[in-house]
Amino acid sequence: MEHLNFKISSHLKSIIGRDLITDDFVAIFELVKNSFDAGASTVDIYFHDDSIVIADDGKGMSEKDIKEKWLFVAYSAKSDGTEDSDTSDYRENIQNKRYAGSKGVGRFSCDRLGSKLLLQSKRNKSSTIQRLNVDWADFEESSKTNFVDVTVEYGTQQHFESEIDFSYLPHGTVLTVRELRSSWPRSSIRDLKTSLAKLINPFGPQTEGFIINIHSDNEKARDDEIIKRGDVLPNEIINGPVENFIFNTLQDKTTWLRSWIDPADNKFYTELIDRKKLIYRISEENPYPDLIDTNFECNIFYLNRAAKVTFARTMGVSSAKFGSIFLFKNGFRSYPIGEENDDTFGIDRRKQQGYARYLGTRDILGRIDVFGDETKFKESSSRDKGLIESPAYRMLTQCFWDRCLLRLENYVVGVSWRLKYDMDLEDSAFLNGDEARSKVIEVVGKLANSPSVTIEKYSPDILTVIDSKVKGFDKAIKSLEDLAVKIGDYTLADQAKSAAANYQEMQKAEADAIAFAENEQKARRAAELATSRKDKELQIERERSLFLLSQGSRDKDVLENLHHQVIIYASNAIGCIEKNLISINNGRIPTTEQMKSAFEQLLLLNQQVIAASRFATTANFKLESSKIETDICSYIYQYITKVCPIHEGNIDLEAENLAKGFKLKFSPIEISIIIDNLIDNASKAGAGFVKFTITQDDSNSVKILVSDNGDGISEDIHPPERIFEKGITTTTGSGLGLYHVKQLLESMQGSISLQSTTGSGTEFLIRIYK
Repeated sequence: MEHLNFKISSHLKSIIGRDLITDDFVAIFELVKNSFDAGASTVDIYFHDDSIVIADDGKGMSEKDIKEKWLFVAYSAKSDGTEDSDTSDYRENIQNKRYAGSKGVGRFSCDRLGSKLLLQSKRNKSSTIQRLNVDWADFEESSKTNFVDVTVEYGTQQHFESEIDFSYLPHGTVLTVRELRSSWPRSSIRDLKTSLAKLINPFGPQTEGFIINIHSDNEKARDDEIIKRGDVLPNEIINGPVENFIFNTLQDKTTWLRSWIDPADNKFYTELIDRKKLIYRISEENPYPDLIDTNFECNIFYLNRAAKVTFARTMGVSSAKFGSIFLFKNGFRSYPIGEENDDTFGIDRRKQQGYARYLGTRDILGRIDVFGDETKFKESSSRDKGLIESPAYRMLTQCFWDRCLLRLENYVVGVSWRLKYDMDLEDSAFLNGDEARSKVIEVVGKLANSPSVTIEKYSPDILTVIDSKVKGFDKAIKSLEDLAVKIGDYTLADQAKSAAANYQEMQKAEADAIAFAENEQKARRAAELATSRKDKELQIERERSLFLLSQGSRDKDVLENLHHQVIIYASNAIGCIEKNLISINNGRIPTTEQMKSAFEQLLLLNQQVIAASRFATTANFKLESSKIETDICSYIYQYITKVCPIHEGNIDLEAENLAKGFKLKFSPIEISIIIDNLIDNASKAGAGFVKFTITQDDSNSVKILVSDNGDGISEDIHPPERIFEKGITTTTGSGLGLYHVKQLLESMQGSISLQSTTGSGTEFLIRIYK
């Protein structure tokens, strides 16, 4: 039997070079990764008119390394464990010497960049520099030429040959690529710098101490111009280090979920932080055995509208163009996972099934980190196709979906998307509101229902008893009770149970009051039906305006409906008082907090009575239910210009409505309380006028800028945004006015924020969403 050998065409060079690595950026990525694997702490990339120089301070190569490793095609000493057999201290702290590359073909990236390569390398304490000249065109002359018959020039020298002074390098490698195949204008170098920032993991410390510097003499003058201009965006300057900046920019401004596996106890941990506020940290047994020794960690950030604006302003590029979920193996990015329009994990395919229910790649930004050799996570040979599917990779994908993305999505959809005003908020102050807390309690309660989940830590100021006026109170308070039992806080469980009982009593009292008012109203209508008819002309006039200009133009129907509302509010107030009196008569002395809560409830009910009484003289709409559906901007404008002047006295009011037909279902009483409190607050601050400017950015939201010329907010309140907290005041007031304004706006999917405050006035911005 005859034994034959394969012959290898010289065109193999192109197959594993230019044909395999089809992107200039990927080619540079591969060479940078080689520098990292060589133990370099710094890589310098120089761009000249027709050359690129890549220099590192790694361990360098000896003559043996050149002949037996670099020139040995597809051989990788990293794979067989001999890469660092002759060194004792190299990368001891880098995940047990795991490497960024291990296929033995990354060196052919040089062919992608240019047709000629000069390699110079020096080992530590060696006086000799190894030199290799490669002309890639020599491999392309004939496909019949045997690969091993094409020669390259090898020699040694005493100094690095370059127009750049590399005498400072005690050891390392310098690659000079000439006769470039592509041009490198400023825009290309800038995009490369941004891509390199993503290559070396902009989110974490895995490659800390590894620096990449970009140099281009041709761009120095333009750099100087931009620096003089000020307000420089990240990586907008060409010359300088590639900076890791994304993580610190995002973690304080967004909702952030972090998941990781702790190999010490083989547990899976998940932590959710919403704009610096810890919501929960949970643990469970690790269900992913193939990920135990991979140091798996996943960080995902949800980007609301405010975070996207901040990101674009800070980064100089939109978050959508920057990318989405990146995958890092051994500290280096697996390309192209995470690129714009990449959907490796099928996130956007799923979102198409339910646009308003699921997160898409444009909503999130993050990373997955794993460490491991080729047996677990193997990169595609094309170098720009991500990882090859393996059991460990499939388990990683399942873990990402079940324990990372879906948990973040449950919180975002259950809290952020249900509170429409959240899209424009950069801080977590809104989470102190009862409306937001009720949503968080529901989400955390569902998560904690799993018997395998242990709650390690949570935010006690969020997981607490909420106001009974919140929509869905009964469901949220039951979740809170169950949650409190699970975390072992039996005091909180008792408080939740008591709040639920009080809520039932209040519901019964309100139902009785409504029934009484409705019966009285029916009887009066039946008596008057035979003798009264509505006048058509008067009805037409009513439809022209939400409010009557004359106090004498009163309609019995209107008064009866307002009377109905007053009875409800007054009955609730009576119920509140009776409940507390009964408790005291039975020997249960209320605590200070309980008394404060009762007085706050009475104060709000009294405001509702006053608001309803005002309508009794001016309102021209029916309050048969607690809400109406009409143009809310027109309503607010007319309330300020026609109702408020009758009652407010010594303060000038001005309103401007620039919005067009923003129809919404809302409670007139709540709107009146909001406006009255803002005017009253300005009056107490010594303001002579208050102006309301109503504008509309889009069809789904309106903005109301409320400005006055009062004394502003005292410096004693720091930060000034605390003015919305319960009990915070700089006047003789109760400190509940702005707190109630914030609560009422949030309950109707709106928000209020402090725009500015000085000694000559304050500005608030109200947003209302459909």
